[in-house]
Amino acid sequence: MTEILKRHIAPEINSIESVNIPSPKTYVLSNGTEVYVFEDNDQELLKIDFVFEDAGATNSPKPLVASVTNAMITDSTTNYNSKELADKIDYYGAAFEAKSMKDYSSVALYTLNKFLDNTLPLLQDVILNANYEQNDLDIHMARRKQDFMVNITKVDFIARQNFTKLLFGENHPYGKSSSIEDYDAIKREDLLNFHNERYKEGKHKIFIAGRFGDKEIALLDSLFGEMEVKEISISEVNWTIEPATNKYNFIKKDSAVQNAIRLGFVGLKRNHKDFNGLRILTTFLGGYFGSRLMNNIREDKGYTYGIGSAHSAFANESVFFIATEVKSEVADDTLKEIKKELLLLQNELISDDELTTVINYLQGSFQRQFDGSFALLERFIGTIMNDLDYSYYYKYIEEVKSIDAKRLQELAKKYFNIEDFYLLNVGN
Repeated sequence: MTEILKRHIAPEINSIESVNIPSPKTYVLSNGTEVYVFEDNDQELLKIDFVFEDAGATNSPKPLVASVTNAMITDSTTNYNSKELADKIDYYGAAFEAKSMKDYSSVALYTLNKFLDNTLPLLQDVILNANYEQNDLDIHMARRKQDFMVNITKVDFIARQNFTKLLFGENHPYGKSSSIEDYDAIKREDLLNFHNERYKEGKHKIFIAGRFGDKEIALLDSLFGEMEVKEISISEVNWTIEPATNKYNFIKKDSAVQNAIRLGFVGLKRNHKDFNGLRILTTFLGGYFGSRLMNNIREDKGYTYGIGSAHSAFANESVFFIATEVKSEVADDTLKEIKKELLLLQNELISDDELTTVINYLQGSFQRQFDGSFALLERFIGTIMNDLDYSYYYKYIEEVKSIDAKRLQELAKKYFNIEDFYLLNVGN
């Protein structure tokens, strides 16, 4: 007899009993490059991700060089112009993906395993022979400059550009931002030099997910095992934090119909004993759709379409922030409501129902982060590139399961004092 599905009854929610995150197979190419493979024989699609350790924005010799070099690395090579390379990679149903981050950059290839003999040499060509044709550069920079000119009229963009500057100082790697003049200062020679130093001869690791065995490793070594990796002298980065003198800051934008609001502070480093606890507390405040800030300022007051909080970690520092855009006439009222929610977390214990809801949400989110070989790959890259190991994740999920209302209140009293926050309000 067929069992009737009772859609009105919610499925049972179970806590995570134990965590066992799979580890990758490890290889070393002939030149000493480390390779990490999450082998999945049922996955025809491969992702091969080269992560370059010294090619992030913090090592950019001048503004935009690192990001433009990365953005254009897959455009053309000395062997193929931009159209030829695009046609070549499209023919095999493959794709490149380049990412430039603050601390490192990456170049990845998505390809079917059966076409790897054809597509992996194209990735080699990109990494070794990227050409940055002048015409492509002119078009790219004209488009980016136009985008920037549009963005600097938007209050949310102005807030993003200036908030980290308030927290870290404009000379700190995490506080720097670009100006309109920087777009005219980029030269093809800048990109070629950065590419040669940080990609062609730069320190890197290779991360792979999909069907990838001994035959594929041999092909990888034949193409990349002779890359010369050089120790380059990188100018000393000044990590001294020099925050703004004033904690309350306003940037006037007369034409704005909305105000962009940012509040926050320099957060905790990953090895701090309260790091995970603050991450969890942040979720209650504004880290998911049912959070306190969303319920109050969106659902109840109708001041905004969205408001959130996050505790985001970089390699060397982190930032806690609250962000929203609201109608200019309710900006002050929004700030009052944010302060009210911070005080409530300090002064009142979180209810059992809310605690259960958020803990279940965090456990579900945690499991999704490791669902499949591609997701595993992303998490593992973050682990390796930030000098961590899997104990980082095990400690986090154990704290999620064990945290209680009293611990959360203690964290709120310690970190959610409004006097310690920097405020940026952009608009009318």
